[in-house]
Amino acid sequence: MTSFRNLIVILASVLLLTACGSRTDKASEPSIPGIKAQLREDSVALLQLQERYQSPLRAQFRWCDSMLAFVPEEQINEYFDVLNLAQAYLGQFDEMLPIMNKDLGYIQTQLDLLQNDLNTHYLSDSLANEYLNDEKAAADTLHYRVLYFQDRLAQQDKALRDLQKTLGKVTSK
Repeated sequence: MTSFRNLIVILASVLLLTACGSRTDKASEPSIPGIKAQLREDSVALLQLQERYQSPLRAQFRWCDSMLAFVPEEQINEYFDVLNLAQAYLGQFDEMLPIMNKDLGYIQTQLDLLQNDLNTHYLSDSLANEYLNDEKAAADTLHYRVLYFQDRLAQQDKALRDLQKTLGKVTSK
């Protein structure tokens, strides 16, 4: 029941981040080079998330899970909560990673097309600004998703490391 509630909280957080991330900051004028720079940074951040957390968190999860067989039964539920939450965030990241990578490519392509349309004077400035604002909103949404996973996966890494230490002490008695 607790893990289901945690999963609901996670999904609600993603929806909130998506909704919040779709707003644009009217005070700063978006630019194609600025959005492209943000996309490059987010692309690097996604690769770093994969390298730093995806496989290592799975390994930590498997180790902790395998040690539960040696833990007193009355303590198992508190350890399960940590494991279930870590598994939920990893699953969410696994599911969102291809979508985020696809979004990166799509936004980049749209910006290239928009730049070409501007260079050939195919679009009016006002229409180009509308399209640019749309791409900025999409890039911002992607950026907030990257930030979300940076935060959540770092939290899970710490939680699983702490659990490994705890399980190491509990099982060595």
